[in-house]
Amino acid sequence: MADYGSILQNIFQAIAPNSNESDVEQKVVVPLLGILGYSNADWQSQVVVLQSKLDFLVGQPDSALIKPAYLIIEVKAPSKNIAHSVWQINNYMRHTGSVIGLLTNGYDFRILYNYDKKITTIVEYSQATLILRYRSFYKILSKKTYLNFTSTLYKNQQNIRLQFLNLILKEVQQEDMLNLFNKRKTSPIQTQQTSEEKKLVSETKEERKSMIITVFNNKGGVGKTTTTINLAAALNKLGKRVLLIDIDAQANLTMGLGIDPFDDVEQLGKKDIINLITDPRTSLEETIIHKNWDDVELDIVPSHIRLSEQELTLNTTPDIDRVLAKKLKKYHNQYDYILIDPPPAFSRVNDISLMASSGILIPTHLAAYPIRALEYVINRAIGVHQYRDEPLPILGIAVSMYNRSANKIALAMSDKIFDILSKRPESKNVELFPQNTWIPNLSIVATTPNKGYPLCFAEFDRELSSKDKEAAQDAFNCYINLAKHLIYTTNK
Repeated sequence: MADYGSILQNIFQAIAPNSNESDVEQKVVVPLLGILGYSNADWQSQVVVLQSKLDFLVGQPDSALIKPAYLIIEVKAPSKNIAHSVWQINNYMRHTGSVIGLLTNGYDFRILYNYDKKITTIVEYSQATLILRYRSFYKILSKKTYLNFTSTLYKNQQNIRLQFLNLILKEVQQEDMLNLFNKRKTSPIQTQQTSEEKKLVSETKEERKSMIITVFNNKGGVGKTTTTINLAAALNKLGKRVLLIDIDAQANLTMGLGIDPFDDVEQLGKKDIINLITDPRTSLEETIIHKNWDDVELDIVPSHIRLSEQELTLNTTPDIDRVLAKKLKKYHNQYDYILIDPPPAFSRVNDISLMASSGILIPTHLAAYPIRALEYVINRAIGVHQYRDEPLPILGIAVSMYNRSANKIALAMSDKIFDILSKRPESKNVELFPQNTWIPNLSIVATTPNKGYPLCFAEFDRELSSKDKEAAQDAFNCYINLAKHLIYTTNK
């Protein structure tokens, strides 16, 4: 077998950090296609898709069969961060129907998979890891795999056509014509789907207790609701089942997910958070609105401005602080994470959400006044302990609206946070989440809630420019890092 390590090293040495996109195409991608077994006839370059030019389309679509291109490749210059261009290759994959996508700048390589137009990153390589794991890279992308895939696809399609013909001929009472065809008894696809369905059923029976988190800061304007929305979407992208509860009379989370409290709730006679916490007969499932954006699915308990009129009721109802905790208890195994968005104030609804929670996430941005407000949030969390059967841990501090060009200010503000945390023994171990989870101060982060979708759905918004979509991808990558870190923190 050829020494692919040496071959790949020679290929990678042909480009430098200041190389352009064309260099990567000709000096990296074309040679890679060669060692993957493809000839020049197997691929096309600069294919027009959606009024843009896709860099490489590998595998010829077959007009006689419903057969998509196997692989598409999108190339960027080495100076570009490919994570910011995932939205673009996602779009190309959906419209070409390609099975596999490869996004690269010559130094980093991201392989994506397309299932029912839902695009998922399956593996990422640096140059060094690609050399070490070339066999896996080859198995996924090679012409040999492509030919095996298309051969299996052809056999299955022929089988499906035969079954369809069987149905047609029975309908027209010409069953004897089936002798003209080579009939098979069972569809391999049908058998495989049945076993997969059984596997899914067995997996969903496993019970797990949900983590209920109040995302709380009494200082407004720190990105609390935006953090809650996009953290929920990121958690769901990572395979977690998520419920969002809006317990703020401003209903910003509700509207930020495209639900109008008047048109979609009140006018339709649906129940909301007010019914859930004031009416003993209202169950959680009666208040839930299910929303989805491409592959993101979230359940939401909406709020309404009428909640602001309920203060007297909340203050005079016995044991009201525990009502949400009691109603959520029977649903612990239906969600991995339940995120509660309370108002930026110390009020009765905050007590209700904190008493129901198993942890607090504090969003802030790196400025003097929001950081000064952390003391009050910490004191409130500590004060709730005495009324609970279990302690209420602060899971960490998440940074939003981060100015990437102000490193000195960020360092100084981080030191202030550590000073505040060290003042009390109960908070000295609270973590400031790492810098790769900090959400950048980009206008697209603030504007997407006004459009009623999480940031990850920006790639589908035709009103946005390519620059806006790249910025949205950049910011959502940080939310993914935040979600991963939260999962790690809550699973310790």
